[in-house]
Amino acid sequence: MEAVHPYSAGSGYVNFMVDDGNDSRLRATYGDNYERLVALRGKYDPTNFFCVRQNIRPIHS
Repeated sequence: MEAVHPYSAGSGYVNFMVDDGNDSRLRATYGDNYERLVALRGKYDPTNFFCVRQNIRPIHS
């Protein structure tokens, strides 16, 4: 991990995150893409049917 850390974005590995209700770490990991992913989720999965450990919750209109 130390050897590859200089090449990382400094955040977590999405596939190993647990949804604890606090999306700050997930938001930091996706960075500038997070808001775009939320909008896409709201369009294609507004009921949040496909929720998994690293869940991006859709915005409800």
